[in-house]
Amino acid sequence: MKFRSRLVVNLSNLAHNYNEIKKLAPSSEVLFMVKADGYGHGMISVARYAQTELGVRNFGCATISEALKLREELNDLEFDIYVFSDIQLELLENADIYLKRRIIPVISNVSELDYILHTPEFKYFPICLKFNTGMNRLGLDPNDAPLILSRLKQHGRNSIHHLIQHYANASYGMDTDEKNILQRKRFEELKNYFRENGITLERTSQSNSGAIEQKTGLMETHIRPGLMMYGPTSLSDEFKDKGFFKGKLVSKLETYILRTFEVKKGDTVGYNSTPCPSDGIIAVLAIGYGDGFFNRYSGAHLNHKGFEGKIIGRVSMDMTHVFFPVEAKNHIKAHEVFTIWGENEGDLLRFSEETKTIPYELFCSLLPRIPRVYRLN
Repeated sequence: MKFRSRLVVNLSNLAHNYNEIKKLAPSSEVLFMVKADGYGHGMISVARYAQTELGVRNFGCATISEALKLREELNDLEFDIYVFSDIQLELLENADIYLKRRIIPVISNVSELDYILHTPEFKYFPICLKFNTGMNRLGLDPNDAPLILSRLKQHGRNSIHHLIQHYANASYGMDTDEKNILQRKRFEELKNYFRENGITLERTSQSNSGAIEQKTGLMETHIRPGLMMYGPTSLSDEFKDKGFFKGKLVSKLETYILRTFEVKKGDTVGYNSTPCPSDGIIAVLAIGYGDGFFNRYSGAHLNHKGFEGKIIGRVSMDMTHVFFPVEAKNHIKAHEVFTIWGENEGDLLRFSEETKTIPYELFCSLLPRIPRVYRLN
């Protein structure tokens, strides 16, 4: 672990984002997605704050191992956990975990539903069903709704604990994109079908971050914010004006300058001997691909003390070279803290665009060698 490179997580900004979401959906309960170690921000610390300070009572994970870690490390708190993809329900030891640790698998195929219905220990276990309304990833086929209804009634089940769908194109216009319109229509049809046939829907949710930003699906009992809880918008550039969410970036990636030195035009730097485009200053940062800061980030611009620099040459395992104009000579010094993103509004999105990544990737790529440090304000 490094000590002078860190991801500083501002929990006050997490509270701000939660409050902004609740303004959009005051009557919907939040199911907070904390998969992939809280989108790289530290699942345990983020979830503890969200539960104890914000009152969040539902969390979403991708895997049973994530859910188990959440339950074990926060065993003093009361909340529900959903596992959305890698549920591994067919393994006997995992079934025992679901039963004894109050973890809810999101069922995406009929065989998983059959396992729940035919296993006596699951007789009173809540059934959570996810339908594939057009995402074409995981999910039950809407055409199987009559079969599912029959199976439920055969086993004396008259309710679904949570009915879920997931939008494929929530980063686009919710009222203009044909896929979004179709998915919303299909979900309404499913809800009506089950209700008309005597099945109570205890909970329903359809909206991920992009849909919430556009005030879609807020009539459901739950919403499922992911990226927006951490600050960035999920909307594509051409649809950002459709969003109603005013989030604050939760994290700031900091490192420090190991060394600075002057270069002349044509001097080479680092692996592959990349030539400098002009006279200038090189700042060597204490971060590299061993920290989850990758070689493909070469060419991106970074700002420090009012000067714009550019990542030059190959990023190495432990270091990154940033080229600054010669005017920065007397301003940029070794041992200074250097903020990669989070210092200025919009710098994360700019870095994301330049490196042809998305904020999800930037957050989740950071490896454990970068410690997470938690602060208020």
